[in-house]
Amino acid sequence: MQGPAHEQSQRAAPPPRQGESGLERITRAIDQISIWSGKTVAWLIFPMFLVLFYEVVARKFWRPTIWANDVATMCYGAHFFIAAAYTLYLQKHIRTDFLSQRWSLTTQVRLDIAQYLLLFLPGMVMFTWLSWEFAEESWALRESLMTTWRPPAYWYKTVIPVSSALLLLQGLSEVIKCFKTLRTGIDYRQEAVPSELV
Repeated sequence: MQGPAHEQSQRAAPPPRQGESGLERITRAIDQISIWSGKTVAWLIFPMFLVLFYEVVARKFWRPTIWANDVATMCYGAHFFIAAAYTLYLQKHIRTDFLSQRWSLTTQVRLDIAQYLLLFLPGMVMFTWLSWEFAEESWALRESLMTTWRPPAYWYKTVIPVSSALLLLQGLSEVIKCFKTLRTGIDYRQEAVPSELV
């Protein structure tokens, strides 16, 4: 029976930059975009926390604000959506793999390729297109959120097509990694496991 040490040995170390093919350079560039975007929006947790903390104190000693809930919602919404590509890079999205995790690496990767090409990528193309129209209409109307404070909605709604485009790009990167895994027999779907804070 193969343990965690064997599974870890099957993970590929980051390949050297010299001698990379064009597809490998594209994959590395997409991965870096996903990592950068995910780690950048992670900082939105701090203003969200501060706003909610202020709101709790204000409700206790003064009076509630009309803006704190909107700011917190927009911070968390942007964080949740834009970090999706980074989450896919880390292979941390929910997967129903209680059966497939026992299969061979080749079978797992073939299943991943089928799901990416038949379900994920077509779905993300459609979602990106529709959400772009959704955001474009909001900009044309200079839409406001239907809340008491009524902040601009178009900035917030632009997050949706941006995040879906990032997720689509990362999906393409994962497909390339899957084909590389089939060719080499080494699991390239996640080249290295980064720490939670780096």
